[in-house]
Amino acid sequence: MCLSGGRFRLTASWITATASGNGTAVPLTDDSGYFWFFTASNIEMVVKTLNGCGFNSRYWVFAGGLTNVDVTLTVTDMHTGAVKAYRNPQGTAFQPIQDTSAFATCP
Repeated sequence: MCLSGGRFRLTASWITATASGNGTAVPLTDDSGYFWFFTASNIEMVVKTLNGCGFNSRYWVFAGGLTNVDVTLTVTDMHTGAVKAYRNPQGTAFQPIQDTSAFATCP
């Protein structure tokens, strides 16, 4: 999924003890969306990117998971090629991501 006017591409991959795959992205707004892994009616992770350039000269990444599977969220700045990956280990409740220093690539 692409957010923030196409500035950022977000992908999610997941692994369980018996299967693996890529999350299916569903955009909600220009800055937010969610991923499902197993069935479309079962949301696994919500995400958003924000332009914080006016506050701390950074783009921000936020995510909340509704899962305990092994998940890797990858965010790519399509203007610079910079990449950030966030991982949640198998069997661990997904910890919120509140990265207000994610990309020092303003404007």
